Amino acid sequence: MTKTNFPFIALALGLFLMAVLIKTGSTDVDTESVLPLLTILIISEFGFIVMAIAVFLGGKTLLKNGFDIVLAIVTLLCGMLGVEFLLVGLSHWPSGLV
Repeated sequence: MTKTNFPFIALALGLFLMAVLIKTGSTDVDTESVLPLLTILIISEFGFIVMAIAVFLGGKTLLKNGFDIVLAIVTLLCGMLGVEFLLVGLSHWPSGLV
């Protein structure tokens, strides 16, 4: 695996983790979730960190090698997924930040 392939792998992993959160009802705070709170927070944090690294490496590759539409779209999708992981994690935080 090279650094240029990481955003693609991260997008697949992020989509899988988000599907797990959606399938278990963890994206909505008002519904009862199947997963424990700590598991939801760990999945959200891990997903956010992986997406942040993917956006960083994707942006760095775009600046270094020139504009590539496929890599740009994957990097944008990783950024959007990262924001969603952040919002899910903050909405489940016990003090209710969001």
